[in-house]
Amino acid sequence: MKSSELDIIFQQAVKDHGATNLSDKDYEIRMMHGVRIQRYKSTQEVKIFNPRGKNYYEELTKEEYEIFQGGWRKGVYNLVLQVYRNRLERIEKKIAEEVNLKRSQASLKGFRERRLNIMNKYYKVTQKLNQLK
Repeated sequence: MKSSELDIIFQQAVKDHGATNLSDKDYEIRMMHGVRIQRYKSTQEVKIFNPRGKNYYEELTKEEYEIFQGGWRKGVYNLVLQVYRNRLERIEKKIAEEVNLKRSQASLKGFRERRLNIMNKYYKVTQKLNQLK
């Protein structure tokens, strides 16, 4: 993605009242739904980061940057939905494994609750995305 396109997306994030301002002396930062966009004050370079369920942020891949072609908010929602789909796939595999190996009913119940929780979040973000269209 071109730096001019990233600048436009950053400006959209700055104007977005739903994005939290986390700026400090070295960076201008906005965050929404765990997605972080930052501009380095020294170079004016803009980067977008996603925690990917970890305790630290990783820069988006080239493919993930393309998700932001439609703008900041649409990009955030689509990226979050992608993360939720990945989580659901992992949970479905764990549920199938628990059922096939006839393991603990408590852990099976826990996986089903996590799946339901993620499905509810997925639905809410999908509704927000649909309102943008």
